Amino acid sequence: MKGDINAQSRLFQRHAVHLDARVEPHPDHAGQWRLAQSDSQTGLAVIDVSKGGLGLRSGVYVPRSLRVMLHISGTGSEGVALDRALRIRAVVRRCVQLDHKPTYQIGLQFLDPSGEDEQHLVKILLGTGVPMPETVGVGGAG
Repeated sequence: MKGDINAQSRLFQRHAVHLDARVEPHPDHAGQWRLAQSDSQTGLAVIDVSKGGLGLRSGVYVPRSLRVMLHISGTGSEGVALDRALRIRAVVRRCVQLDHKPTYQIGLQFLDPSGEDEQHLVKILLGTGVPMPETVGVGGAG
């Protein structure tokens, strides 16, 4: 697909994972975007992680440049287990519609890659995630 995030360049190698997540607007952008509570759980999952950000699969559209708080917890389908709930601060860099269900693939860049929860997520998942070598490159948000 032409707009597929997987076909775009990256600064960091991404690693495939699957973890349930919940998203809400960052306090800086709380007045710009609202999500109905029922929609906040609709198919939202972390599908890949890199040192600079992560990818989400979602049933709801999230606008580009929006700052969000992502809440990640639990065990993924690959058996990757987080030892505690994480709060990740990020900005939406891409939101591509994959199909008409609708399903969106969202590319997020960490607001603070050196943040405690961001570092914890990367440390755990990069040691256990599956590399996605077709996406390695230069450019993009991560």
